[in-house]
Amino acid sequence: MQRLNLIPCAAPFWADSGHGQTLWAHFLKSAELSHFGKKFEVDLPDGDRLFCSWIEGHTNLVVSLFHGLSGDVTSDYMQRTALICQQLGHTVVLVNHRGAGEGAPFAKRPYHSGSAEDVSVVLGQLRQMFPHKKHISVGYSLSGNIMLCLLGGYGGKNKPDGAITVNAPLNLQSGSLLLKSGFNRVYDMRFVLRLRKLVEEKHRMGLISEKYEIPKWATVWDMDQIYTAPASGFASREDYYQRCSSIQYVSGIDVPTYTLTSADDPFVDVGDYLRAPFSKHVQLHIEKRGGHMGYLHRQSLPVGGTRWLDYYLHEALRGLEGTLNEKVPALSPK
Repeated sequence: MQRLNLIPCAAPFWADSGHGQTLWAHFLKSAELSHFGKKFEVDLPDGDRLFCSWIEGHTNLVVSLFHGLSGDVTSDYMQRTALICQQLGHTVVLVNHRGAGEGAPFAKRPYHSGSAEDVSVVLGQLRQMFPHKKHISVGYSLSGNIMLCLLGGYGGKNKPDGAITVNAPLNLQSGSLLLKSGFNRVYDMRFVLRLRKLVEEKHRMGLISEKYEIPKWATVWDMDQIYTAPASGFASREDYYQRCSSIQYVSGIDVPTYTLTSADDPFVDVGDYLRAPFSKHVQLHIEKRGGHMGYLHRQSLPVGGTRWLDYYLHEALRGLEGTLNEKVPALSPK
């Protein structure tokens, strides 16, 4: 597996903290796709349906992208990564989890941090659609945890040939507890607001019969006990967290995987990464600054722009291309 030779993320003075990185990366204007390509659907075994799209490339690689909590295929990081894939010539697939994007009327059950079965079904269909290509998957935040669970042997048999994860919460309990503490309640309230709206819409559309009572000031910690765990078939919040935390599966990963996190992520404890027994197939990279999927850089990078995360993804995709196919030299720091 190719080792990445990376320029460290040097934060601008106005984003020189975990919260600064997280918030400014969200608010700053981001490059957008001109189109999302051809649409297709994935039917899940329990009757729910996922809505996806793909943009054709000319290489022998297919890159599938999976968004984070309360996101969808239009999320800024999804679009930017799709543009990187286009620049590299790869076919790119953008996947909406259950109930996300166009899939809102077609999902009775929620997606969650252990939805590895869903990702496995998607990858199985992609291998049928593109049988002669290599498959790389990218998971952001919640989907990063899902991807690591799947790669480690939990929740499905169809794996990608290579993977990249970004700021995955390896320990769901510690992440949920961090979210409801201090300034992190800002992010927590945003997640819960969107999740509450999705639950209310499911009830209004008749997709679910139970009207879940979610308090006005509920946290993700509360949501997981009131709705996510029972609606997903778990005995409790603790059962959900225990079974779906990828930290217990990463020792079993047997495909080349690049894993990125930052030491200052407000609600993903870097200590979990330092303790995690990653297999030899995982190349872990921890940046001092980056927040939660922020990684803003103070000057232009070799790939253009000042978003270090895009630079990392470009290099990780190149690294996997070199590992899975012929050797391709990674972009050297200037």
